[in-house]
Amino acid sequence: METQEGLLVKTVLLQERPMMLSFMLLENGKTMTECIIKDRYLSKYIFRLPNKKYFLQVSGKRNKRNQLVVKHIMIENIDEYIKIIGTPE
Repeated sequence: METQEGLLVKTVLLQERPMMLSFMLLENGKTMTECIIKDRYLSKYIFRLPNKKYFLQVSGKRNKRNQLVVKHIMIENIDEYIKIIGTPE
């Protein structure tokens, strides 16, 4: 499994049915990492987070389009808002 870190820049809902599929973009300095989330729980959690505020560490495998298919998410800069809504684990 590959691990990437970066600032959450953008979230997009690609598909809701039959399987929820969402896209997020992480920025780490000059590199941008495109991530795909298939898990419904992680997708709903990601949409609660405001853009350009939280640093995430994600892990998963790459698909044919070189996008990271996310299996695990960890928030690096936890604040009061995250303590209220909880962490994705």
